[in-house]
Amino acid sequence: MFAGYLKVAPCCASCGADNRIYPADDAPPYLTLFLVGHLLLPFMFWSDRAWAPALWVQFAIWLPLIAVVSIATLPFMKGAVIGFAWGAGVTRESARQ
Repeated sequence: MFAGYLKVAPCCASCGADNRIYPADDAPPYLTLFLVGHLLLPFMFWSDRAWAPALWVQFAIWLPLIAVVSIATLPFMKGAVIGFAWGAGVTRESARQ
């Protein structure tokens, strides 16, 4: 589905469908941050309450972890949004109307 990290391939290698017509601009980053936040935020609060580390330790642990998990999850969310648009029949032209 992808020609690069987030670049959508012009057509599907399996079925030849045009992938450029499906909108996947703003939803994947939003959904990625939503998912990663809901997965990691409870652990952030738990570690703060259980051990009460210094603020610099919290930043040193959680900021890189959140960045890595977000970057790793983003292509999957973009694929899911394109798959949902394909399944629902949403195209760029129908989204403008």
